[in-house]
Amino acid sequence: MAHNTMLQAHRSWGGGTKSNPGHYSDRLRSTKICDMQTDDTIVAISSPGGSAARGIIRLSGPLSWAIATSLLRPVAKPQPFCWIDAWLDEPALPVGLMLFQAPRSFTGQDIAELHIPGSPALLALIMDKLLAKAARQAEGGEYSARAFLHGKLDLTEAEGIAATISARTNHQLRAAASLRQGSLHRWVQQQADTLADILALVEAGIDFSDEPGVSFIALDQLQQRLYALSQSMQALETRSVSWEALAAMPTVVLLGRPNVGKSSLLNALSGQERAIVSPVAGTTRDAISVELSDASRSVRLVDAAGVETNTTSMAELMNDARRQTLLRADVILLVVDHTDTQGSIEALMAEIQDIHVWKIIVRNKSDLSGGLRSAPPTISLPWINVAAKTGDSLPALRELVFDLAHRQAPVAEDCLTLNSRHQLLLRQARSALERAEKILASSGQFPELLAADLRAALDDLGAISGTISSDDVLGRIFSSFCIGK
Repeated sequence: MAHNTMLQAHRSWGGGTKSNPGHYSDRLRSTKICDMQTDDTIVAISSPGGSAARGIIRLSGPLSWAIATSLLRPVAKPQPFCWIDAWLDEPALPVGLMLFQAPRSFTGQDIAELHIPGSPALLALIMDKLLAKAARQAEGGEYSARAFLHGKLDLTEAEGIAATISARTNHQLRAAASLRQGSLHRWVQQQADTLADILALVEAGIDFSDEPGVSFIALDQLQQRLYALSQSMQALETRSVSWEALAAMPTVVLLGRPNVGKSSLLNALSGQERAIVSPVAGTTRDAISVELSDASRSVRLVDAAGVETNTTSMAELMNDARRQTLLRADVILLVVDHTDTQGSIEALMAEIQDIHVWKIIVRNKSDLSGGLRSAPPTISLPWINVAAKTGDSLPALRELVFDLAHRQAPVAEDCLTLNSRHQLLLRQARSALERAEKILASSGQFPELLAADLRAALDDLGAISGTISSDDVLGRIFSSFCIGK
């Protein structure tokens, strides 16, 4: 009985759910996170700035329905979850009113939305009227913060909203959608539940340590479960993608032997004389980069030092620099010319076989005769013939580069995107588990220290989703939101 009671207590402590926020939601509300009040009514313009056919003003709080309807000509008794066609009292204009009733709303409170003509002057006028009616101007991120505090979102899902708003690429939109839809939340909750179960068994063993013959879990079983948990965390770190990496401009690297025309190709694609072009092989000694842009996309094109086989100290430095450049690539263009053979091309491919990004073979100097004109059967990479000197097929290559650089990278479907906060907390949780495993390796002679490390790991996991979070962390996260979200 004691074991079951403790187990349920630890599961509850490990975090609430959106259907039953329970303990952690109440605990966070009591700390007045971010110094935000949650029992008043807030208002903000929730549509983008500038003129538009429609603008939206959103209110959230106990008086939101009453304040919104006070600006309208008399309407039928408001009903929850409805659309009402109405008229502003002053100025006389048609508006739409949407009503959502607590707790079945985004914030978990009563919400009213006024949909009006999207004139900035009109929106400002209505805002002034609402602020004079006891509504308060919402702070940045306060709607999402209230949703979090009322158990409608966890912290990773709230971060997904901010990430969606700030996304600049398709990669970022997909990653933000995954956060919003709770992928990381579900993973964290699963690990936290497992860890809470283990902690409950360890602490139960401590409580009953003076009872002879009472054991809640064998030492070898405990070691196996902790090892499996640690491996799961390591697997996430390995297959995850950094949000900061998604925010960076995609990098396209030119790779090839000296004097195949990489520098000429960079100059031709960019329309700039950025790299020195010389018939002397090995002119490019360091990575040279230039930004390419079309109407809506940008990439960084990098000309790496040519692949050399000699063993001089300079060549070794060039090879190391080239390798580091390739590791940061999103697309690699293997540049060859009419002098390359199947063997030399396969040697180039071998150098980057462990780098899993998009790769294209670009056969430069197609205006010259000789050499391979298409990929041999043993080479499965895409192949394109171009001529940097004459411009032949360069527009097609540019379009292919932009398309691949901004296409979803070839990663596993279950890959999650982690920001720096997630990564730090995950590393801390793994470190705590490693300390616990070391204690177990010494025959588990210090169960109190073991329990302390397991609780530290559980705290770190909880901080990812917001189950356990300090006011300072939450304040930094929600202050990055725009007003009205």
